[in-house]
Amino acid sequence: MKEEKSKTANIKDVAALADTSVATVSRYLNGDFGRMSPKTAQKVQEAIDKLNYVPNSVARQMKTKSSRMIAVVVSNIDDYFSTELFKGISSFLESKGYIGMLFDVDADIEREERLLKAIGEQNFDGLILQPFSDPQKIRNLIRRDIPIVIVDREMDPNPWPQVVTDNYEAARQATQYYSDKGFTHVIVMSSEIEAARTREERYKGIKSVGNKVNVVEVPEKSYNHAEIDKKLLKLIQNSDEKTLIFFLKERWLLEFMPSLLIEGVVDNKTVTATGFADTDIARQLEPKLTLISQDPYLMGASAAEVMYDIVSDKEVPDDRIVIEAKLE
Repeated sequence: MKEEKSKTANIKDVAALADTSVATVSRYLNGDFGRMSPKTAQKVQEAIDKLNYVPNSVARQMKTKSSRMIAVVVSNIDDYFSTELFKGISSFLESKGYIGMLFDVDADIEREERLLKAIGEQNFDGLILQPFSDPQKIRNLIRRDIPIVIVDREMDPNPWPQVVTDNYEAARQATQYYSDKGFTHVIVMSSEIEAARTREERYKGIKSVGNKVNVVEVPEKSYNHAEIDKKLLKLIQNSDEKTLIFFLKERWLLEFMPSLLIEGVVDNKTVTATGFADTDIARQLEPKLTLISQDPYLMGASAAEVMYDIVSDKEVPDDRIVIEAKLE
């Protein structure tokens, strides 16, 4: 005697158990809660749970031509900024029934090219991108018409909406703040400046105030910590002026500040430091420092909101949204 196979629940079964229409269940599955009461939404979810209903996502994609998935490409997940950026994106998208799929470039332009090409071949509804490549290269790699939102990278001209920090002005204000306190020699610590527009804008902001600026570039992949320390100390010792060490991103501040503090190099009298900070950890290292606070989570959520407006055929009010950084 053959065992009777258990019947797989379908959307009609869910609608019947929830005492509602198939259209209402479909809207619920697509994250469209605008035309149903919280009570109805709860009944639909309870029916789904009770029946162990699993939506046929492939069939839904064929019918709606939508995957409800957004590709999110960040520059380097090792940086706290990129992590918080994705958290903000993911949180907003999930609240609207979308899923953010994370891709990490790992500060490698060739890897970014491979990922963008692969994303272009898949059925993503949109792309939120923290890019190294220029707009034309991005177009050539994607090779299809897909909504794109740029985050944390200014492009000029830029064919897509972008959510950025006021990098130039934030760096200028911080440099001016310390210049007024007599710190006229600036040492910039950064990854390769020319590799990212964000760093270029910050460097320009520093240069607009400081006449005596040295640069110590730290490779993203691998570097000799002792050699970088040695080079930094030499630049400090060779200057007769009060020195400001300006970290263009938090990663390098967290890497190199501890030894500078332990050795008494940063005394906040003749040598001090500032930079872009994304966490409270940077402030805990030396509470006396005045740092530039960013809000990567808000930037990510804002970029996701713009993307949602685009895929929902809503009007996007601004092509460029600036999330201000604060010197504090």
